[in-house]
Amino acid sequence: MIDEKEKKLNLNGDWLFIKDMSGNLNIDDIKNSLNKKNEVETMTIPINWELAGLHNYNGTIWFIREFDSNFSLDNLVVLKFLGVDYFAEVWLNWNYLGKHEGYFSPFSFDISTTIKSNNILVVKVTSPFEIPGEVWPDHKKLIKGIFNHHDCRPGGTSKEFGQDQNTGGIWNDVFIEYDYKINVDNIKVTSTFLENENIAEVKLNMNFYSSLSSEKTYPVELQIISPSGNQLKFKSEFQIKDGKNELSYSIKINTPELWWNWDLGAPNLYYLKLTSEIFNSYELKFGIRKIYLDEKHQFFINGKKLFLRGTNIIPTQFLSNLNSSKIERMVSLMKEANINIVRVHAHVNRKEFYDECDKQGILVWQDFSLQWTYDESDSFKDNAVTQIKEMVSLLYNHPSIAFWCCHNEPGDQINSLDPLLEEAVKSIDNTRIVRRASNYEEHAYDGWYWGDKGHYAAAAMGPLVTEFGAQALPELNSLKNFISSDELFPPKWSTWTYHDFQLDQTFNIAKVEMGDSIESFIDNSQNYQADVLKTAIDFYRRKRFNGINGIFQFMFIDCWPSITWSVVDFYGKVKKGYEVLKTAYQPVYISVNLRQNQYFAGSKLLFDLYIINDLYKKFENNFIRFSLNESEIGKLEVESIPENGMIFLDYKMFNYFLPENLNAGLYIFNIDLVCQNSGEQISENKFEFKIVNRP
Repeated sequence: MIDEKEKKLNLNGDWLFIKDMSGNLNIDDIKNSLNKKNEVETMTIPINWELAGLHNYNGTIWFIREFDSNFSLDNLVVLKFLGVDYFAEVWLNWNYLGKHEGYFSPFSFDISTTIKSNNILVVKVTSPFEIPGEVWPDHKKLIKGIFNHHDCRPGGTSKEFGQDQNTGGIWNDVFIEYDYKINVDNIKVTSTFLENENIAEVKLNMNFYSSLSSEKTYPVELQIISPSGNQLKFKSEFQIKDGKNELSYSIKINTPELWWNWDLGAPNLYYLKLTSEIFNSYELKFGIRKIYLDEKHQFFINGKKLFLRGTNIIPTQFLSNLNSSKIERMVSLMKEANINIVRVHAHVNRKEFYDECDKQGILVWQDFSLQWTYDESDSFKDNAVTQIKEMVSLLYNHPSIAFWCCHNEPGDQINSLDPLLEEAVKSIDNTRIVRRASNYEEHAYDGWYWGDKGHYAAAAMGPLVTEFGAQALPELNSLKNFISSDELFPPKWSTWTYHDFQLDQTFNIAKVEMGDSIESFIDNSQNYQADVLKTAIDFYRRKRFNGINGIFQFMFIDCWPSITWSVVDFYGKVKKGYEVLKTAYQPVYISVNLRQNQYFAGSKLLFDLYIINDLYKKFENNFIRFSLNESEIGKLEVESIPENGMIFLDYKMFNYFLPENLNAGLYIFNIDLVCQNSGEQISENKFEFKIVNRP
């Protein structure tokens, strides 16, 4: 479909394809097959081929698209791919254009001299199977991160099944841009603060390729609209030559409207538009903000210290299936859970995800697509360096991204491969925090892989704890969607394990009781996860800026129908652990230390309170309201809660005795922090205790 306004021809839609699992075919074989119509099928692009019905297909597929073009060919004509997984080779009208490696980065070809009125486009896409034991999982060569090796993906870490549901395919848009004189490779917008930090300098760098036969000067117009609607317009002339060019521009903005994470301010976004007669107009959004870690590894944004309340996310196994509405819901769910930073775990997601984080004010810790260990060859290292630079260039303009992290759980490769990646990132971005890796020593799994939840009292593995948590079963209807009734209860463990359930940890470390029904098992499992998360977050938040500067729960949502550490299942249903995050991640949080959770009727309740305030707002003239099973039983005045601070209220301050006539059973004690003047509820929490009969 031709868009004359944008000078663009959309090539999405129905493509022919020919399977070539062994990779033995060549371009002449494809031409012959087309002539004979042998083994030619149809697939709607963009899509990961697993979703098109090619279940567990590994290897090569040849994609063919016939199209007509009737536009002027006086200027540059460029064929663009926004995402192909994993190896791609491209021919137009049987002329070889070139190749590309990697699943996430866009690539393009100049087809000005190759395109005709009637055209045949051929794309050879290869997403191979890596030989178990020899290559996979310890010496992987494909830079796909969690998409081909992880314990939350189809088959988990099993050598037999761990590469199931291959993500190969043309998963993002394909189109042609025409009738312009240049092709833009990338645009980078960098903002820095000048001496008094009341003026921001915004630098624009545009790298592009020109088809001009001689140098010539062209006008370019730059328009910037501030978040509050103020407009700035600039016109300049730039001399453009044949081949590679770079356009640079710098402007100063007085009293900039800063981009903030949602709990400290507004995620203000500037709108930028570049227009010229020689290229398609380019529009993007950017934010002005300053981030850094101090010598204590404490995080600062725009000069304000922030405790990071985070999670990890792998939103999907198949990027073609992640649409804008799903992304908006996921990011909204994170914000509703009071999460202020998300770690994009060991992969690069699609642009729309980062757009939504920019918009909603969720900070991003961005991992590169390396998960566990890889090939040690120099060629692999060179490839990884190339691709990590592509990641940084692709996502550079998103103000939400605060961290680049080069590798997840690299083991010893933190000293061989990862320094090269760290250096590569720093060479093209000195505005963000660069982490060489997120390794095992900052992944706390007390109560799941070792020990018990009580170990969190030591607040170990700081100052940034980038993983912690426990598995929990999804709700019954979700389970029934992917586990058949005859394998549901009693469970058929081989099926459950394929869907990522961890048997040993569930029963021998967590000691979750299965009970006498699947409903009991689900309840026990979710209760355990919720208890571990609450315990960990309480201990970590009480140590804020005293050895612990940020925490990242693992994992937010399931990327496929599975049983994992998620607090939201694949179908969007929240677990009890989600409600724990929502409560324990409140910017103003009442953390309860229970000195006793079982009593006789008439006893005094024994608990301490930590009131933790992550906001830059001082709360004056407040009171705490106490209720037993929703019946108010008392108040305590709290005069002042300092901004970005914490106060401790000792158990001796609370003289609340349980009624003598309480029957044995479970009871809920509610605690609300309320502003005396306005009556506004600032924070809330509750705890459960048990009444037992006297012997």
